[in-house]
Order: sequence, then structure tokens, then C-alpha cells
Amino acid sequence: MTWEFTSPLTLLGEWRDRTDEAELHELLLLGFTVDLPFLEKTLVPTARALGARITVIGDAGQGLYDPVDVRMAGRSYFHGLAACRGAFHPKLALLIGAREAVAAVGSGNPTMAGWGYNDELWTVLRGHDTGAPESFRELSRWLAALGGPVPMPRYAAELLAEISARLAEFPAVRHPARVLHNLGTGLIDQLPDGPVDELHLYAPFVDRSGRALARIVERFAPSRVVLGVQERWSSYDGDAVLASLAGSPGAELRLLAEQVPRHGKLLEWRTGDRWTALTGSANLTGAALLDNVAGGGNCELGVLAEVPSPLLPEGTAVAVTHLRGRRTVRPVEARPSLLVLGALLTGAGLLQVTLARPYDVDVAVEVSPDGSPGSWTTVGTVPAGRTSQEFAVPEFAGAVVRIADPHAGGRAESPPVFVVHPARCARRQADANRPRLRHGYTEEEIFTDEELGRRFRYDLLRLSDLVAENRTALPARSAAAPAQASAVHDRYAAYLDECERTIGRPLTLKLFGGTGTPDLTLGPRWGLTAEAVTDDEDPDGPDGDPEESPPPVIPPDRKREWRQCAVRAVDRTVPAGREPAPMMLRVLVARLFVQLLGHGVWELDDDSWRAPLARLTEGLAPRAEDEVPDGAVQHVTAVTAVCMGLLLGGASLTGGSPRDLLAARTWQAVKDRVSAAETDLAGDLLIPPRLAHATVLGRSGWERLLDLARSDDPVALIIAELAEDELTLEADRGIYRVTGRFTNPVPVAARVATLLGRHLETVLVHAVTGGRWTFVAWRRPRLVVAGSRTMWPGWRVYEVPPSGTPESRLTGTEGPPRAGLVAGPVPLVRTPPPAALDVLERAGADPDDVVGRLRDHGM
Repeated sequence: MTWEFTSPLTLLGEWRDRTDEAELHELLLLGFTVDLPFLEKTLVPTARALGARITVIGDAGQGLYDPVDVRMAGRSYFHGLAACRGAFHPKLALLIGAREAVAAVGSGNPTMAGWGYNDELWTVLRGHDTGAPESFRELSRWLAALGGPVPMPRYAAELLAEISARLAEFPAVRHPARVLHNLGTGLIDQLPDGPVDELHLYAPFVDRSGRALARIVERFAPSRVVLGVQERWSSYDGDAVLASLAGSPGAELRLLAEQVPRHGKLLEWRTGDRWTALTGSANLTGAALLDNVAGGGNCELGVLAEVPSPLLPEGTAVAVTHLRGRRTVRPVEARPSLLVLGALLTGAGLLQVTLARPYDVDVAVEVSPDGSPGSWTTVGTVPAGRTSQEFAVPEFAGAVVRIADPHAGGRAESPPVFVVHPARCARRQADANRPRLRHGYTEEEIFTDEELGRRFRYDLLRLSDLVAENRTALPARSAAAPAQASAVHDRYAAYLDECERTIGRPLTLKLFGGTGTPDLTLGPRWGLTAEAVTDDEDPDGPDGDPEESPPPVIPPDRKREWRQCAVRAVDRTVPAGREPAPMMLRVLVARLFVQLLGHGVWELDDDSWRAPLARLTEGLAPRAEDEVPDGAVQHVTAVTAVCMGLLLGGASLTGGSPRDLLAARTWQAVKDRVSAAETDLAGDLLIPPRLAHATVLGRSGWERLLDLARSDDPVALIIAELAEDELTLEADRGIYRVTGRFTNPVPVAARVATLLGRHLETVLVHAVTGGRWTFVAWRRPRLVVAGSRTMWPGWRVYEVPPSGTPESRLTGTEGPPRAGLVAGPVPLVRTPPPAALDVLERAGADPDDVVGRLRDHGM
């Protein structure tokens, strides 16, 4: 512990110059008057470079800045205001690292005067992970409790609580210093009673009534009192001072030098040869020393400790009567009638505004990009009686907010606050070695600029290789999201910030930008997407504007390079048998793949893209290790659905070709996620076929995809598949009837029975076209077939092996097959064979009813 006339900038400089290059995790500044432009020039850049999360809180009515001069508030550091019935008056600079902490409690405001010009008094407490003064615990408890009696924004209270918890982690060792505050008890009541041999007092402000001075003298009953004064610069009422010291025969006035204003606060006393001092923020006033916060006093903070020698500077000793008739008390400027304490951009993209207290009238909330005259816009009102309200506004991270009452005599306005973006202000992890793209590429330039496209391909594969070498190369975010909702820890915004530092802002915007994304503004849209269409336009049809220039055509040699890059990127981001790359890279490669298909990079008869896209589509499933917030998962889900829609193009989920089987396997893996996809988030990936050889998913295909995924009926999938072949499947009292444009009903009935048999234990299918029909009843291993006179007439029953299906047994021959035949043929006019009746009954059908319905279609 040291007592110094110094500045917290000295402590920050010491940390910066450490030989071990230790990171700074937290920097907390509390003050009455705060000069933000001064801090942005002298402290913020250095502290951020050291990795610190910076929190600055001052009195709501005392900001020393013009908003147009503030550039970093809300973007690089947390800023909030506090308001109590008295003044929010503590002066604290707290620096916390991984293994040590330094707390400076004193008298200097974070201003040019407080940290550079005035003569201030600071008490510096130091602690390590091997031991810290017990006063750290007292300071920790005060920080945790501060947000209760002192109104402040929720995010500010959460920050203080987190810093409190971190400070409490340092093991306490016995130490004579104590941290005192007046949240519940006035400071004077926490000091020891007299008598004492000598009492020294100094503060730049002395009660105009002398109430505090008289109470101090009464409590300590000193044999000698020395009151320090800067005759011209201290604020006092000489006659009130004389009245307060009238009962102290040993009173002395010490005139201090006036080269610079002396702003330190000191109350020290001697008993025998031991000196004890109270330093900190409290002036010699009733609001500072006598009253507690709940009783209308200031919010003060101090340190009580023994000192080796008196701290009051030497000066000229004169009689206290020297002050008779002198009065330097300056008028106190009235606090603004309207006060706003903070503004926060929430994870939902809402502007959350907190007032100092509920007002009797509705107050307007105004925002400005920079606080300049003429730039303010009203975004809504906070109703009378409320202290907070949320507003849906455009992105305002770093913007300025104020409240106003246009009906108050003329117009009343609050001092401004700055919108806080939590992710921007979070602690910076040292990530100089973080794998990242070397350039902030845009989608436009990688497809239109040949050189940048080449660089991007190389850069993407380089990044994928670096991540593949070390799957933990991307550092974790600075703090895990708390279990309960937090105003400070916005997981979505923090995740987007991490993405920006890895793949750049433009690509992050494309992956996760849009509704509800904080501080992300989508610029002019570019790509293969169609412009907005009206209800009567066909979104999948040709472009209605013949004047619009088509997207650029990629030359054949570059198409080959893009194909190779895409496949290699898939191999690196979703490698077989190894951990996948971070989600941001997987979804980036997926989006790139979709764009390349839309640019016609693969020929229409080239299916080589299907296998890597299928692997990538399945690889987009979020894992717990990915730590992807819900807001980002929604975007990933939309990309997953688009990829699945492309795989379904030209493929059947019930067919047997390689592309069919690949699509069906992928569908089973992602169907549930596809059903949760949101159309608004897939907008620019639903691409019209503007280029030759383009493989795209249009809006109509997207809608069919979602309908298919959201249907709980497995038959719906088959109905959709058959519809593409102009076949209609309908259920009619237990029998599935197939109609459409076909001439031979046997293979149709066999195909449908096979498809339905994958989901149902027993199926009855009746394919009808013109005057011909075929009936199939299928319950493994029994296959029953009946047909009209021209199509395999009579009843037949087959025994089908485990690997067989109705389709494999009944197709590929010119007439009824004999392999596996166990009964029949039996004429339709006669009773079906017992094996056939058994299958019909197991299907829950009445055999007589079935036979009658078949005969109605002709024998």
C-alpha cells in the first residue's frame, strides 16, 4: 500500500512496461466528473492494447464533454452514468489481471485536471494471487452492492458485480488498511472516537454551514486541530469555520501554497506517535461525511489506514480568525431536470434506454449519429412512470442518445449518453496468432476481380489448413455466457465479433447479417439473387427487366480453379474421421458452394459436386463444441436447407440411382433442421437461373422443400415424388389409388407399393389407367397381385426374399413372373387364395369389400 500524489495513468504505464507482458483483464474507472475525450486520448488505446475490458461510470449530471468529441464510447469501452440523491462521488481506478490487481482510491476525477493538473491524493492497494489485503474484499463487497441503492443501467450493475467477483478471488491476508463507504452508514460513524492528540483536516470544499466540521471536532475531541486551506481556491465560509472550531482552543489554520489547486481530501489524526488517515473522495461536507446514500448523501469511497507520517503538506500557520469575514463558497450548479443513465444495444437489435428515475410525463428519446446539432431524431417515448424502454431502431453502436421534454418551459434535455455494444467493448483476447483471412473480401470482388478471386481461393485454403493443423487455433470468447440473461454478455454479438476478426466484416455480414443482428448493416445487395418481385410475378421466371445486365460469366479455366478450391475446402472443413472446422468456416464454404453452383461452375451433366455438398450439408449440424448462439444457428439452418434443396434437384428421395441415394441419406440427416429454416434468412441464396449451366434453388422449390420437411406424414414425401412424374396418389378407405399418365399399371403399382412399404407394415395399392388396373397388397414376405383381364388377370401370391421388393419382383418381365409364386392364378370371380385373404385382413381391410371395389373397375 502506498500514498501517492499521482495519477492512475502511472499505474497503467507500469502495467504496459512490465517485462512479463502480462495481459490486463479489467480496468474500472469511477468518478464524479468524467472527461471522455481525455480518456480516449490517454488511457483507452493503451488499455485496449493490453486486452482490458474498460468500464467508465460517472455522475449523470457531470459529463465534461461535447458528444461530437467522443469517438470510442460504446464501441471500445463501456460507459454508463449513475445518479443518487446526492452526488455520485467515488474516485476509483481498478486494474485486474490474471494474477494481480491494483486499486487506486483517491480524490482525482478522470479528467485532465484530476489526473494531470490538480494536486490529488491517492491510496494505492496492490494484491497478488498469493495474497491481497483484506481491503480487496471490502472493495469487492462495495462494488457488488453499489447497483442497489445507486440507480444505474442494468449492464453497469452487472459489470460491477463481475468485477467484484473477480476481485474476491484474490486470497485475503491481514492488512491494517480498510475500505470505507457510505452506502448504509455515514463515514463519520465508522471512524474511531477521540480523544486524539492532533487532528489534521483538508478538502477543497468545506460545508458552508460548518456542520460537518463541527461534528468531526466533536467526535475526535482533539487537543490540537489544524485545518488546511488554499485561501483563494478552497471553497469555505470563514465565519462558519470559526463557529465550528470555537470549542477547540488548539485550533490552527494552515495556509497551503497555491501553485496548483489542491484537490486531495484528507482527515488524519495522531494518538501518541501513531498517525491514522482517511483518504478518498469525501470533502468536509455533511453530504460526504455525515449522511449515507439512502439518506440523501453523496456516494463516497475512502481508505482508512495508518500512515508513517502526516500527509498534510507544510504551509503557513495563522490563527483561524484569519478567515473571519472571508467567503469563497461558489454557487452550486443545478442538476439537469432530465437524466438518462445509459443506452444498450441488445442482442435482439433493440435500443434499451435507462432513465435516472420515473418522470411524471412521457419523455421523448432522441438519437443522433454523433450528437451534432440538427442530427437528432426522435425514436419513441418512455411513458410516464417508467425508468426503461426498448426501441426498434437502426444500428446505433457508438451513437448518442438523450431524452427530452418538449413541454417543459421551453424545452428540457438531458446530458447525452452513448449506446453501448457489449461485444465491441468485451475484453480483447491476445490473438496476434489467430488464423484469419488476410483481406476483408467481399463476395462481389471474389467473383468479379480475377486477382482478388485468386487470392481469396489461396487464402481460404491457407486458413482451412491452419485450422486443420490445430483445431483450437481460434481462441474461445472472453467469457462464457452466463446461465441467466445478461445485458453485458451478448453471445450473438460476441460470436459475430469473433467471425469478423477471422473472416472479415463483409463476409460475416453475408453469413449472419440481417434482421436482429446488432451493429451489422447490410450494404447494397450484390450477387445472383433477383430483385424483389410483386405478388403477380414469377420469382423463378426470367428476369423481367431486359435492360438489367446479367451477372459476370466465369471463364472455363477459372471455373476449374473454383471447382478444385471448393472440393478442397470441403475436405479441410469437414474432414472424414476428424473434428470439423469452426462453424463460421463450414457455413462460409457452404455459402460459397451455393454461389458457385449458381454461377454454373459445374456442367449440368456433372454430378461431381453432389458428394462434397452432401458431406458439407451434414457437417453444418451445430455441435456443443461450436458454441454457436441461437441467432447464428438460424442462419446456418437456412444455408443447410438451401444446400439440401440443391441436392434434391434432379434427384428422387425414393429412387435407386447414386444421386437419389445420396439425397435420401442426406435428407434423413438434416430433415428436422430443414423444417426449422426461415425464408427471410435464405433470401439471397434463392437464385434465379440467370447463367448457363446454373444449378439453383428458386423460391418455388424452396417452398416445396419446406412443405416436405414440415410434413409429419411419410406418405407426403411419396406423394410429392410421384407428382413430379405426373402421378397422383390418394388414399381411399385403406387403399392407395394411383392415377396419371401411364399405360402399364403393373410397374406403377409395384413402385408405389415398394415406396409405401418402407414406412408402412402393410400396404394396398390400386393403379388405374383407362380400362386397365393392377392391385398389389404387400406385407413382407407376402406379395399379392391382381389385375384386370388385359393386365395379368386373376389373383397371385408370391413369396419375396428379404432383399426383394414388389418392384424387383414384378418389373423386368413381359408377363407375370413364376419365381416365388406360391398360389394362383385364381380367377377374379372366385374367392382369393387364403394367403391373399390373410394379407388383406392384416391390412385391416374387409376382403369382400376390396374384391367388390376391384370388380367395379371391370374384370
